Amino acid sequence: MTNLQRADFSGKTIYVGMDVHLKSWDISIFFDQQHLRSFHQPPDASKLVGTLQKEYPNAILCCAYEAGFSGYWIQRQLQGMGISCMVVNPADVPQTDKGRKTKTDRADSKRIGKALQAGLLHPIYIPDRFTDSNRKLVRYRQQLLADLKRCKARIKHFLLYQGIHLPDQYNNSNWSSKFISWLKELKHEHETSRMALHKMVAQVESMKHEVSVLNKDIQKMMTHPVYEACAKLIQSVPGIGPIITASLLVEIADIKRFPTFAQFNSFIGLCPGEHSSGDEERKGKIISRHHSTLRALLIEAAWTVVKKDPAMTLVFSDLKTKMTAKRAIIRIARKLLNRLYHVWIKNEIYENGIVK
Repeated sequence: MTNLQRADFSGKTIYVGMDVHLKSWDISIFFDQQHLRSFHQPPDASKLVGTLQKEYPNAILCCAYEAGFSGYWIQRQLQGMGISCMVVNPADVPQTDKGRKTKTDRADSKRIGKALQAGLLHPIYIPDRFTDSNRKLVRYRQQLLADLKRCKARIKHFLLYQGIHLPDQYNNSNWSSKFISWLKELKHEHETSRMALHKMVAQVESMKHEVSVLNKDIQKMMTHPVYEACAKLIQSVPGIGPIITASLLVEIADIKRFPTFAQFNSFIGLCPGEHSSGDEERKGKIISRHHSTLRALLIEAAWTVVKKDPAMTLVFSDLKTKMTAKRAIIRIARKLLNRLYHVWIKNEIYENGIVK
């Protein structure tokens, strides 16, 4: 019997940094403040656990990998086998200048493992499978809208290339049925040009129909007992419609994971950056780290709320005397987010004046 087989790691913790890819994983193992070894393996959680348990019997295994294309299935499988595993934001893993210039998969796994052992990593929030499934539907709508925007841009480029100018009433982002009919009725010198445009227009029509169907599916999803009461709370805030409500509910899931508004605001990304030194304190542009979908939706909602809510209309008007409209709308979006947070966390229907 070898020394390795006689070894007993009971009560000892083995830290495992993982750099995961579609066809392979790079694994780095740390113990007692030192790097033991790194190895390459197929993308198989069971194989990884088998290897670790064989080499380090009875050890407490603690793994970490960066969030990305693989989602949460690795974490769930490891957790199901009794192995602690955290998924971390790539931006939160410490990196050196040398590391940025000599990036390899093995180096990345070592960097993650070393930070894990040092206690420098914090896990991102992992939703339950029900919430994760509902996210897929809402996120697909966002992806479809992005595809639709590209299709529209392709048609506009086609028209410009052909020297066809859009009438003023159609030169906007709202593609009405009249505009679609106008596109179909355009005369072309060659039949192939007509065919190309008609196929592009058909794609836009198909996508618009699919978005309409998705909107109904998402609204139906919000009638589920898990969401229904909270959806009513959120939609009581002026400017917040069913799609933004659904996005907030599936992306945030549990508002109580943000004990303060500052933490919630930081997650959304509507807080200003700060550059302070000594007695000098400067506030800059909003932070670059943000939840892209929610921040964009809230800024879009802010443009609506300044028209619907008299109090916000006055605030916006006053802000525009001190800064540009774009900067002012960020302030409005932040106030709107503040309203949402207090309504959600206190479980109270919004009424004018309840939250400032």
